[in-house]
Amino acid sequence: MELKNGENSYGVISRANHWISAFLFIGLVILGIYMHELDKGPEKTELYALHKSLGIGLFMLMILRLVWLKVSPNPEQLSKTKFEHILGHAVKGILYLAMLILPISGWVMSNSGGHPVAFFDLFTLPTIVGENHDIHEIAEEVHEIGKWMLLIILLHVAGALKHHIVYKDSTLLRMLGRK
Repeated sequence: MELKNGENSYGVISRANHWISAFLFIGLVILGIYMHELDKGPEKTELYALHKSLGIGLFMLMILRLVWLKVSPNPEQLSKTKFEHILGHAVKGILYLAMLILPISGWVMSNSGGHPVAFFDLFTLPTIVGENHDIHEIAEEVHEIGKWMLLIILLHVAGALKHHIVYKDSTLLRMLGRK
């Protein structure tokens, strides 16, 4: 079990980060859509706290992923065409960007709305912006884009399945830690 990525395989750190991030990201989008529709009350407050904590966790995983890519670069994509190669990189790039922008916009949205951002009551992030209605509205709009990221995730999954089912290559198997 290799920790680092190989020329043709993902190491355990990249695979763990990928799958934990994937489930967190999808869960956060679904939780965000659900809690947004709730009436104000204790359940909504608790879900917002959970959403913030999980968002901080995703942000930390994304920072770790970016650092890890410098230490252990990903293996090359198994693309059949130049278009698929570009599309694969674009989809991954958009997902990476979303996993950075969404936690930051959520942090700004909370702070500008007069709310702290805590990680499971273990620590509270510093306030990066004071209470400000205009900034809050902008951050809210940026954060709202998050639910549309499900479409990008579907493209990512569709690409992996196409490689697995149609091309019968090892793209999906590499991320599952199999040969």
